[in-house]
Amino acid sequence: MRIAYWTTACLAPEFEAVSKEVFDLAARFRDSRIFAVSPHIAFKWSRRDRTLGLHSRLMPLLRAFIPFLERAVSLNHIYAEVTPWVYLSALSKRPTILTIASEKGDPDLRLLRRCRLIVTQTEAMRRRLADLGLPERSLRLIYPGIDLGSFSPRPSCMSTGRPKVLLATFPRSQEELASRGVLLLLEIAQACPNIDFTFVSRPWGSGDSARSFVEAWIRDKALQNVTLLEGIQNDMAEVYRRHDFTVIPYTQADGGKECPRSMIEALACGVPVLISDRAPFAPFIAAHECGAVFPCNPTGFAAALQNAAAGYRSSSLNAARVSRATFDLQVTLQRYAELYDELL
Repeated sequence: MRIAYWTTACLAPEFEAVSKEVFDLAARFRDSRIFAVSPHIAFKWSRRDRTLGLHSRLMPLLRAFIPFLERAVSLNHIYAEVTPWVYLSALSKRPTILTIASEKGDPDLRLLRRCRLIVTQTEAMRRRLADLGLPERSLRLIYPGIDLGSFSPRPSCMSTGRPKVLLATFPRSQEELASRGVLLLLEIAQACPNIDFTFVSRPWGSGDSARSFVEAWIRDKALQNVTLLEGIQNDMAEVYRRHDFTVIPYTQADGGKECPRSMIEALACGVPVLISDRAPFAPFIAAHECGAVFPCNPTGFAAALQNAAAGYRSSSLNAARVSRATFDLQVTLQRYAELYDELL
């Protein structure tokens, strides 16, 4: 089975979630290729990883070769945002699957109908597309998976002293700080000095303006309860286990990845999730009682944290249990294998 994966990720699986998910699929289906177009790639090519990454300005060149590339594969699998028109407008020779990993953008039904199957990572997105008129038979819900063996649960009790909250969904650009919820967390940290926050930044190769802005904010406001971890963390499981909660503070639905990898990794470590009521995955956290949902203001956040702390043991146990029932990488890969077989 020869598959072409088409993505807008920056081909950095060591710290970018969408890249990691695509690389996991390509590792399972060895006779495959990964093609990426992104403004944050100059040029990347790896024969070993079977990847080709181009800057967005080179998309016309890639489009010229797409008909020839498609002839060498059995099907196309796009892994990107709601309507990645750069691919949907060009791919036509083979059956196409689209996995929506981000709610950014508005659905373009004309282009989406070119996909044989559309995979969503939240039930809310699946319902949204169905309500817009896409046939139910073409819509599937598949949660991203992780290697559960790499994430063992922490003790199901809060650490003594001050609550420790981890943000591991740090954005690339200063423009994303508001929608991703980082500015909100900085306001909360200023209003709630009794809560300790840790932000894990990422070593973005280009366009990294968020980190310096946050560093300046922490310095100017003299925030003693915010720590910025820089660079690649070699053992993220240990980082999660050092904290009482992981936070997903999106201030709008498309603030980031709709099913954040940091969230499912934290759950696997038995770390409950504090998630804003704007984030697409908030209903899942509430339904499975593995964290708390908060409104986007300091008072609401503090109240949600207090409630989550009161029921911490139950939330921690639920987090570990739901992760093993829902986010197993092998189950995710098997479900995609079944979709590929269905199309072929």
